[in-house]
Amino acid sequence: MELDDFNRGLVALIKKIVRKVIGEFDLVPRESLKGKTWDVEEFRKKCLGGKGRAWVKREIFDRYPEIYIENGGFVVDPFPGTGRKTIIYAYDASLWVTAHYREFNWGVK
Repeated sequence: MELDDFNRGLVALIKKIVRKVIGEFDLVPRESLKGKTWDVEEFRKKCLGGKGRAWVKREIFDRYPEIYIENGGFVVDPFPGTGRKTIIYAYDASLWVTAHYREFNWGVK
């Protein structure tokens, strides 16, 4: 019985150490992007290196209509009118940017 108690204590200690290391080295995201939405400001800052709003609209929204929600994408209302705003599904957006960032015109202002 003493060995079982020792094993349980050892397992608990190992789990505690692993949780601490995971947190210190950011090995697991602190917050999942699933179910989160961004506006254009958050999208450009978190995925596009802080590029300007005009750049995002011209180089991303204009060039990639497949990202529009009605085309199976992740952007709702990319060109909103007065009183409306663009909604971007963060998880899908981050995956898409990771897959396409080499295609972007990063040097264009």
